[in-house]
Amino acid sequence: MPAPPRHEQDPDIGKQAAGLAHDFNNLLLAMTACLELIRSRSAEARIIDIAEHGLDTIGRGTGLVDRILALGGIMQRDERPVDPMLRPEAAARQRTILIIDDDLDVRLVLVELLRALGYRLIEAADGAEALAGLEQQPDLAIVDCELAGESGLDVAGWLLDRRPELSIVFATGYSEVRSLDPRLRAAPFLRKPFRMAELARTVTSALPA
Repeated sequence: MPAPPRHEQDPDIGKQAAGLAHDFNNLLLAMTACLELIRSRSAEARIIDIAEHGLDTIGRGTGLVDRILALGGIMQRDERPVDPMLRPEAAARQRTILIIDDDLDVRLVLVELLRALGYRLIEAADGAEALAGLEQQPDLAIVDCELAGESGLDVAGWLLDRRPELSIVFATGYSEVRSLDPRLRAAPFLRKPFRMAELARTVTSALPA
């Protein structure tokens, strides 16, 4: 009789695959953002071309993440088109976004990307810092679903307990993350590693009119 699939032999394989995919997605996101910033700020054709090649390579890296998730029996990401670069809008300069992610590199690049689009930014590494950030009256929070030691879904719920009108966007490397909180069921998701145009479009759609 053939041996059963490995994930049936090891009940922890799904958890291990999820953790590995999460960390790898954060690395890919940081590299994606850096290359997008280089591309958008360079006037040299050769530099822009190199950045484009780098972004294409990262796109292939997402296939490795999908294979990791599949090994753990986790739903894989949806295929998404790549949009053209977006430019800052005047309305963005009047809005403030709270970024909640325990990965310093991810926070750094998200701040740079959103600042380039004209937003004001607040950073938080965990739930406690996120709650403190509410004092600065953000219009929207981008919450990583897997924070160190706590669930991003729970943190989002705590934020809504204090600010029911706050818009929430989740960032995740998975195709589907479910919350039992009815206030969060319609919250949009950014699939890591996302591109600048996808970030801009999702944030614009989620912000209140």
